[in-house]
Amino acid sequence: MNEVLLRYDEGNESFEASFRYVNPNLKVDKQFNFNRKVDEPINNFLRRMDANISHCARKKLKKKNMRNVESLSDTVDNVNNKMIKFMKNDSIIDGDVTCRSILEDTSNIKLVIFDTEYVLKRNVPCIKKIQLPSSILVGFPTYPSVFESVHVDRDKTTFQWFKNDNKNKWVHVGDGYLYIPDVSDLGCKLKIACTPRNSAGKGPMIEVISNNKVEAGPGVCPFETRHVFTSRKLSGKSFRVTSYNILANVYSETELSKDVLYPYCPEYALSMDYRKLLILKELMGYNSDIICLQEVDLKVYENDLVPSLYTLNYNSVYNLKNDLREGLAIFYDRERFNELGSSATVIGLNTDFTEFNSVWSQIQSESVKETFKNRSTIIQSIILESKETSEILIVGNTHLYFRPEADHIRLLQAYYGLTYLQKIFKEIQQKYPERNVSIIYCGDFNSSPENGVYQLMTQKYIPEDYADWKSSPNEHVENIFLKHDFNLSSACGTPEYTNYTGGFAGCLDYIFYQTDRLEVEQVIPMPSKEELSLYTGLPSVVFPSDHISLCADLKWSK
Repeated sequence: MNEVLLRYDEGNESFEASFRYVNPNLKVDKQFNFNRKVDEPINNFLRRMDANISHCARKKLKKKNMRNVESLSDTVDNVNNKMIKFMKNDSIIDGDVTCRSILEDTSNIKLVIFDTEYVLKRNVPCIKKIQLPSSILVGFPTYPSVFESVHVDRDKTTFQWFKNDNKNKWVHVGDGYLYIPDVSDLGCKLKIACTPRNSAGKGPMIEVISNNKVEAGPGVCPFETRHVFTSRKLSGKSFRVTSYNILANVYSETELSKDVLYPYCPEYALSMDYRKLLILKELMGYNSDIICLQEVDLKVYENDLVPSLYTLNYNSVYNLKNDLREGLAIFYDRERFNELGSSATVIGLNTDFTEFNSVWSQIQSESVKETFKNRSTIIQSIILESKETSEILIVGNTHLYFRPEADHIRLLQAYYGLTYLQKIFKEIQQKYPERNVSIIYCGDFNSSPENGVYQLMTQKYIPEDYADWKSSPNEHVENIFLKHDFNLSSACGTPEYTNYTGGFAGCLDYIFYQTDRLEVEQVIPMPSKEELSLYTGLPSVVFPSDHISLCADLKWSK
């Protein structure tokens, strides 16, 4: 049965309509799409259809030099002649009534275009656009790189994967949103067939074929060796945490990155189309319960991470760094945790809350204050409740300022993050006095273990004469000391490297946890220096970021 698909939500001024019209005599076979006002007369809508169909037919007939083009004159009114009309229960609908009348109740309404009849369907699930990625590698997850839809429940939608064999026939090879090509797919193009669905039914199936063939991957990546230690999911009081700066695309594809920062990395391996496949495979293999990511491009979050990780039972929160195109993301296993709330703040724009303002008000240097306030650094948090033990975990995620002569700014930012999490901690304790509440604080802190951030976290105190206060020749912080009450330690210790490039190598990333409430069960071993330096530095064809992910198994000790 021919269909007109209507998309309209109550309260909107406009609606969309689409249908495929086929007329061999006029040499027309075309999908027509319209965006019209709800309150315009039906005849206006019908005349627009007539004009578009006639225009398409005239172009085809002129091109073929066929005589009956004259029969499609602009003076012919197919609407007035009732050749194009809406009908309800075999009666023609008055053309002076508004389109609202056909939107409110589509039952028993037909659109008739010459001799072709269409039934009307409103808000059926529909795929507007779907594409497969340009880079498809053996052994790495493949999924739609573009998936635009309306009224679609992705949980109910079906995806089927096919490859073209040596006889150029399409062979079914898998089902589901994600597909991992194997060696037998090498050199083949892939096709995905998607049937959109929601609770009310299904929409028209759509197929798309990859532009490129399946290629060989880079071989065994070092993170696959780490996966040996994370082959199973945890349960009960144990949970696995990953923290990872994945190197935002807005930075990796600049001329500075290609020519100066990472000249040793092939250009294709700096492309996010390539790197995101490695990132996803790495994250999937850790089987983590909580994933804290830094430098996450908005488009990568929306188009790649969310749809792919959602199929693996992850929900998430995301926050942009002010008006930049990258930010922070926290993913959590929704089968193991309930989300009780989340929040985020731009550190430099919110210095007036009590816990931090007591220090902020004592800073004398206006230059220090300006530098602090002008940073886009954010602190992100999420409150998770274990479905198995009812314990509550507050997860903090951040990415501190990176300039080498900014240890004083990072120290203030790290302290801000602590006070921000402390405020949430107290609020949750008051709300759930009988529950065990604990904190983990993850991120790229851009600070080595010998600097103030690590000392603040693990020693609870930074004195007034600490060297970091004078890290910048032009900005000194004077007469300020910092302290806190959390018992914190680094879950992965202080690895020699969490960042390894041609110009710098050191430990900058941490998963801080409360030692009086949590204990470390396992630290996933880091790659060796030989693995890191095999291609000079990171990123490389086997490392998708300039940072190395941290991964640890923690357990509630109370």
